[in-house]
Amino acid sequence: MKLKFKLYPAILLVTVASSVLPSVVNAEEASVAPEWPINVPAIPKKFDWILLKNGELVAGDIISMYQDEVEFDSDEFGIVTIKMKDIAQLRSKDVMSIRLDNDEIHEGQLLITEDKVSFIDKPGVSIPRSTLLTVAASEHSDESLWDGNISLGMNFKSGNSERFDYALQANARRLTSTSRTMLSYTGIFAEVEDPETGETVKTEENHRFNTSYDWYYSRNFFFRLPSFEYYTNEFTNIEHQVTLGVAAGYIIYDEPDSKWDVYAGPSVQYTTFDHVAADEEEDDTTPVLVVGTNYERDITDDIEYVFLYNAKFVSEESGSVIHHLETGIDIEVVKDFDIELKAIVDRVEDPIPDENGVLPESDDVLLIVGLEYSF
Repeated sequence: MKLKFKLYPAILLVTVASSVLPSVVNAEEASVAPEWPINVPAIPKKFDWILLKNGELVAGDIISMYQDEVEFDSDEFGIVTIKMKDIAQLRSKDVMSIRLDNDEIHEGQLLITEDKVSFIDKPGVSIPRSTLLTVAASEHSDESLWDGNISLGMNFKSGNSERFDYALQANARRLTSTSRTMLSYTGIFAEVEDPETGETVKTEENHRFNTSYDWYYSRNFFFRLPSFEYYTNEFTNIEHQVTLGVAAGYIIYDEPDSKWDVYAGPSVQYTTFDHVAADEEEDDTTPVLVVGTNYERDITDDIEYVFLYNAKFVSEESGSVIHHLETGIDIEVVKDFDIELKAIVDRVEDPIPDENGVLPESDDVLLIVGLEYSF
């Protein structure tokens, strides 16, 4: 599932004079705020604050920290990604949840310096920064643990004939210090006017819903416990298809401008067909092996490339191998809004014939031009 978190150049809100910076960088107590040459409260209330080692000061909301990168949301500049190694200090206005590399969980109002993690509301706690694994909003804070995006692509043609089609996609993600919950939906609909009768004929309609829960075992390994998919497409003779399973995943790399992970695991799939021949079963249950990969890369500051692919190895009665691929680019237009150019490809190696023995096409290809909103 793609959720929109882009890399931007560090946002220069305030540049601290070089003569003042050393005293700021070395500060380790909540009371150091008066040393900053702007009104940053010792206990932040309105903003989270990040002081970079080059002297830049950023105000906004901390989304999370994974793989040594902080996702930070500014009301003025949108979402930015900042490497932990570039951060001199970080202060949170809300209670945050952190996970250490020994699997300990701590919660509190964060104060992170170059070498230590402490809590503004718990002055007796001090943890080496090198042991910090993840940061996320706490369930005890006032911040939502959810974010995501919605996109809509539409096409309308009139004249000698009329055609209308649209694609709706929605993604949501919930992050904690130890887990990630993801939801996604894709709906595709198309209809065309019959030039002879003038009646509107539906030519495409399918819906796909996915949800998964990932538990992070370490910096690179995660377990998907479980994953669930629902799919329906009458034009490929699938009335209902439900897949439930588990998987193990590995994060190959997670850099500021690119992310890549792979996963694989067993599942079970149940399918009911719209139409079958008289001597064929109307449904099928099959064990499944699922393999997949997710890849994202920032081509420029405003253009992001996304590639998602998975294959389900099933019984011959369910199609042998079922492929799903999404690839495309997002182009930032204004704050929180992108133009989306995407291709979606679905392929069934052995399509299931209907009651007349007619085989659906193996491939379904859809090109989408849409507007995406991130929240």
